[in-house]
Amino acid sequence: MKNLLHTDKPQGMVEVLAEDGVFRIDNYISGDTLTELHDDVLQRCTTEAGHYEFGRNYRGGDLSTYNQSNIIHRVYNAEWMRKLHSLYTGRPQTYGMNVFATHDYKYNGELARNGWLHFDRHWRLKFFLYLTDIDISSGAFSCSVGSRFAGSVLREKAWQQPKYEDVKNRIELDYPDLIDKFPTEPVEGKAGTLIVFDTDTFHKGGKCDEGKERLIVRLHCG
Repeated sequence: MKNLLHTDKPQGMVEVLAEDGVFRIDNYISGDTLTELHDDVLQRCTTEAGHYEFGRNYRGGDLSTYNQSNIIHRVYNAEWMRKLHSLYTGRPQTYGMNVFATHDYKYNGELARNGWLHFDRHWRLKFFLYLTDIDISSGAFSCSVGSRFAGSVLREKAWQQPKYEDVKNRIELDYPDLIDKFPTEPVEGKAGTLIVFDTDTFHKGGKCDEGKERLIVRLHCG
């Protein structure tokens, strides 16, 4: 997986996304900014989020619903993110559709739907931030670099039937012949790591071992 800088030219980022479907930026945020975002997201997960099988799951609104002084708005209202999204999608009006966060700290032995390698049934461009140090034992995100085009073809074909719940998008279950063709790699990284990816890229969430935790926040863009 390519490691870029946020100061790289947006057109170059677009080219990487088109080819690989994903890139990372190490140490995108640090210091007081990281601490403030970590604490804000953890507070929301503790007081505003619902419970799910691995911990707490926060579902926020459009980025515009957050106060401009709030750390979530300040981090995700970055000019380079908006420009990249606009160049890549041609739809600047769909930037920042939703803010999501999860605080994972338990594992019951089962896989959630997003724990299977998959492409999203509704296409998105996502900006995914690690707010804790994350490795395999603490739920590292994994993806198949270079699978974006295959995922887009499968998604469009799968939507030939009308029901959302019937759209086949899990690779191991619905397209097992592609497993060897598109191997996955875990994205291990320090708090402050940013992953930008096209959700047609095959990807999956990890699981936390006993005593481990994972706090992340994502911006979903159409």
